[in-house]
Amino acid sequence: MAWRIFLTLIACGSIMACNSDNANAVKVNTTPEPVQSESVEAQTVDDSLSESESESESESEPEILTQSAPEPECDLESVNLLDFVPWQREEGWWVGEYTFLGADGDPNVSASWPYRYDHYRGFIHLEVIGNSIKQRNVFLYPAKNSSECDSAQDVVGSGICGDNGNEKVFSADQSASDCDGNLSGPFEAFGMTLSTTTTLIGDDTVLYQVRLPDGSFTQNQLTTLPPNDTRVRTAQGFFMGVSTYASYYRERKVTKEEFVQLLEETRQEYNILELDYCGYDSGGSPSNVSCDEHFGVALGD
Repeated sequence: MAWRIFLTLIACGSIMACNSDNANAVKVNTTPEPVQSESVEAQTVDDSLSESESESESESEPEILTQSAPEPECDLESVNLLDFVPWQREEGWWVGEYTFLGADGDPNVSASWPYRYDHYRGFIHLEVIGNSIKQRNVFLYPAKNSSECDSAQDVVGSGICGDNGNEKVFSADQSASDCDGNLSGPFEAFGMTLSTTTTLIGDDTVLYQVRLPDGSFTQNQLTTLPPNDTRVRTAQGFFMGVSTYASYYRERKVTKEEFVQLLEETRQEYNILELDYCGYDSGGSPSNVSCDEHFGVALGD
């Protein structure tokens, strides 16, 4: 069971806004401009110049060796991620509709988080600060279907199975790994340090990857950024080379005021108890933080 919990924890490692059971954040390497080759017109030798004279001249001229200048080193501290179009698009407040599928292609069923994964919602704040990105998420889950409740207490917290939904928080941070807008950062899980990288592919595509200490994949997540303040994310999860999950996220950028309003409306729709607001971390344990503390801003203002 530990590996199952481990998978759901890292599934949201997206700095690119990930899901608590299928590790955002996010939340990256700009494709380099192709080298332009310049055509040089061939120079013809004057017909009056004899072959011997041509050879003599070429032999007499000293050979000039040229050496290209070394590439300047990247000063990571001076990188401003907002210089890159994808991060201009990604920064801000996001709300999304999510679907999280298990290895069999059906909606995920978690032994430790008894809520629905077929359709649930996420609320994400991505903040760009110089050469770093700070991601804070809260995911809201509808109550389990009553027909699937083993007991009325098949819940986390004080709710009732089949009646009350619940929510989890997730945090991720990354910083520039080069001067091309790409990111990297460690992710701690169950005593292991996982490697996360985010690579920009042009102005509209972001690839987020999580690897185990042995270098093997545990997640590949692709984000597409259409030019209309929306984004679509799909993630593939792996464990020991075997596919374990897939996700499909549809998100749109909103104002902070819309974010707060839609968050409250979803809480009412899912009948989430106020004492459970931002109440659990990505592993389903008490988060011990308020929503304002988690997001670092007063959501009520």
